[in-house]
Amino acid sequence: MRALIVEDEPDLMSFLSSLLTNAGLIVDRTTTIDAALAALRTAPFDIAIVDRRLPDGDGLSIVKALSAEEARPAFLILTARDAKTDVIEGLNGGADDYLVKPFEPGELLARLRVIVRRRHPKRSLVIAAGNLSLDLEGRSARVGSEPLDLRRREGLILEALVQRVGRVVTRDVLIEAVYGFDDLIESNTLEAQISRLRRKLRDAGAQVEITSLRGIGYMLKTMEPVR
Repeated sequence: MRALIVEDEPDLMSFLSSLLTNAGLIVDRTTTIDAALAALRTAPFDIAIVDRRLPDGDGLSIVKALSAEEARPAFLILTARDAKTDVIEGLNGGADDYLVKPFEPGELLARLRVIVRRRHPKRSLVIAAGNLSLDLEGRSARVGSEPLDLRRREGLILEALVQRVGRVVTRDVLIEAVYGFDDLIESNTLEAQISRLRRKLRDAGAQVEITSLRGIGYMLKTMEPVR
């Protein structure tokens, strides 16, 4: 999934970016209403997390501006404005949920999962390629009926690839999907993790392979079962 964070407090922005990225989302960030509206109208987002107190006005205006559009993202208002009237105003203004600062990270992620399920009730939480299946909510993978033991980042790489099976996934997209913004990433870190993931998939008999496109990225392809 792709998320937009609209927040002008740098430390909180950094924390939210890392939290969502480590949860497997692709994250974009803006600090103003104008920048948020421009981003939301040029790229598809599943979720937008919006502060109400922004430098150029009330972030609720972002929600109201897009509330009638069919392709709008799910909106979660995340703000210090905690009066009941503020909450009611936010929900009546088109927000899917309203969470008051300070907040528990686990609660934020749980609320995001709920509102995305509510807006996309037919979206499958299990995706498959060949005999490989990936449970997006349980964060687990299986080859056939056998569990596949993956490290956290190996699982995030696999999720990004399986969701785009048969398509090229650029290195930048994988890095954005797998690493927090504060992580120190050496030049060969991603390649080493993909190498380990390839070995685990091969050893488990997965009917998929990860191919490299030099200078571009990677692609997950399904293979015919060995007869």
